[in-house]
Amino acid sequence: MTEWPTKTPSPSPPASREAWPTPRPGGRSRRAIVPQLLELVAILALLFAAYEAAVWVWAKTAPKEVTVPKIVGLQQQEAKALLEAVGLKIEVVAEKPSETAAEGTVMTAEPAPERAVKVGRTVRLTVSQGSRWTKVPDVVDMSVDRARALLRAGKLIVRREKARYHEKVPIGYVLGQSPDAGERVARGTEVDLLVSKGPQPETEIAEEKPVEEGPRSMDITLTVPPGASLQEVRIVVIDKRGEHVAYRTYHQPGEKVERTVSGEGPKVVVRVYLSGLLVQEKSI
Repeated sequence: MTEWPTKTPSPSPPASREAWPTPRPGGRSRRAIVPQLLELVAILALLFAAYEAAVWVWAKTAPKEVTVPKIVGLQQQEAKALLEAVGLKIEVVAEKPSETAAEGTVMTAEPAPERAVKVGRTVRLTVSQGSRWTKVPDVVDMSVDRARALLRAGKLIVRREKARYHEKVPIGYVLGQSPDAGERVARGTEVDLLVSKGPQPETEIAEEKPVEEGPRSMDITLTVPPGASLQEVRIVVIDKRGEHVAYRTYHQPGEKVERTVSGEGPKVVVRVYLSGLLVQEKSI
């Protein structure tokens, strides 16, 4: 029996070309790329907005710049007011003597005047101490307190104060000085004063007869001399216990002070002071 060859079925015709997707370079379609582009644009927009916000915040919060005012040659307080008015701080870093710049005058500033700096910057100043020299003021016939203040203002030092009685000059007034008034001396020079203790007071110290044991005592009578409206009367006793104040009160001129004081030991010293000046000293 003869076999006839089987007929191979014909392949199906291809689908229409229009149904196939059109190939794109890189293998991606336009629909897949557009969302990515939109996302990238959004990210860039956010980054730009953040940058603009940062710039705005920095511009609002960053210290502003100001110009250092011209302060060299001004007094320290004037310079301080000008610097603080523009938002700058002040610091005096040095004081130097000068024969040309008055005391308290600004000699240098750092940063220099007319330089642009940030608000809040500290400006460091060098200030003049004035001349190394000074003239001794005339303090004769002044009260000792006023004389001390005037000498301190002239950068001088009161080294020593001696006192003596004077029938006409009230207690506590200057009788003499050294160096003399008008002398040109270096600052810090020491000045000696001679101060009046006023008229010699009517002071009576009646010593009691010492006993072999027990305290030694004495009666003190003092008439306060003419002078200031109130004068300090102070009685100090020095004995084996040391130095202690036995009496201290203020009195009007002309008042009479009567006081009994005592001390212990082989030697007792009693000192009477008027307005801080020693007017009597007696040993028992």
